[in-house]
Amino acid sequence: MSNIFTNPNQLEEWVDASMGIQERFGIEKALGYVIGEKVYNLVAILHSARTIIRAIDEQRRQPEFTPVRVTKYSDREIVTNLDEIYEKEKGITIEAEDLLVHFVFLIEQAFLPHEIRRYLASHPRLGVHEHISTDEQFDFMVSRGAVEHTIDTEVEDALIFGDMLKYFGINA
Repeated sequence: MSNIFTNPNQLEEWVDASMGIQERFGIEKALGYVIGEKVYNLVAILHSARTIIRAIDEQRRQPEFTPVRVTKYSDREIVTNLDEIYEKEKGITIEAEDLLVHFVFLIEQAFLPHEIRRYLASHPRLGVHEHISTDEQFDFMVSRGAVEHTIDTEVEDALIFGDMLKYFGINA
């Protein structure tokens, strides 16, 4: 059972969609969709899982560590089991890594190597706004608080982009 996708053909469907985008809007929009958005999101999931695993590992080193936590809100209790979360995130990490290897393979079958390299060398804006928003529209959304754009998000995007390059076999 997948921790990430409910659709077992999700990666293939994204690549097929990118081919349709290429026909209608060109190679840059197609690669913006499949790499700049979809690969980016999958690497972001991987980064998030790794961050949670590191945080739990750090907590486990504390002498008073207890994996089961109870938080009270008014008349309710929320029970959190860090050991269960840890195992789930480990599963997500393994699955995301496998999916990324397969996804990159599919993308490399659909697009020419020089097209992929040129796209990645252009240092595109990542995420959904890369291929659907102009610079002006993106700046407007940032200025209105609709899109978070901080030094922290820039650093996270740089780390994600570095991993994206690795999956495509490109040294940064």
